[in-house]
Amino acid sequence: MIKNIVFDMGQVLVDFDPDFFISHYTKDPEDIRLIRTAVFETSEWTEIDRGTITEEELIEPACARLPERLHGAATKLLLNWMDHMRIMDNILPLVRELKENGYSLYLLSNAGKKIHSITPRITALQYFSGVFFSADFHCIKPDEEIYRKFFKEFSLDPRECYFIDDREDNVEAGRKLGMEGHCYEGDPDVLRTALQESGIFLLDKMIVGR
Repeated sequence: MIKNIVFDMGQVLVDFDPDFFISHYTKDPEDIRLIRTAVFETSEWTEIDRGTITEEELIEPACARLPERLHGAATKLLLNWMDHMRIMDNILPLVRELKENGYSLYLLSNAGKKIHSITPRITALQYFSGVFFSADFHCIKPDEEIYRKFFKEFSLDPRECYFIDDREDNVEAGRKLGMEGHCYEGDPDVLRTALQESGIFLLDKMIVGR
């Protein structure tokens, strides 16, 4: 029986949109593409999520990939990108209802150590029993290690957990360890249906307008 609902953060509770972050420092589409490639689409960004480096340590290698005219924009981005994170509160009514119906809620997210600075802004987290950020434990999804550490950290049985993530490979990795889940594409009502089909108790009504 499912007792625990496990949420990812990016594209589920918050809008992780690199182009939106970059647009605060340049409006040129080609510059945005160049900075995205130099910052977010790199092995170093993965290491930020793993907790082995910080955004400050990515400034030098990112700038080395960019023309000098974009060094200032890339530096400001890396120091301030979290200030532009948008909260996806359209899922909040469903989060609240799950909590009211007796389910324990947890967060399992790939994120660097600076993420703690914005967690007070994420309204949904007030209903969560625990949060688990990859950088704090030096492992990332979809590696098996992060799921095992997560289950151990909160003494959870994966067979009693249901995982909501925006990437199918992350959901599938959880399934291999016994945790069922749903690949979330931004529609709380589709998620509601998936939860109900998995035997999770929710009222049979639409989220919109609650």
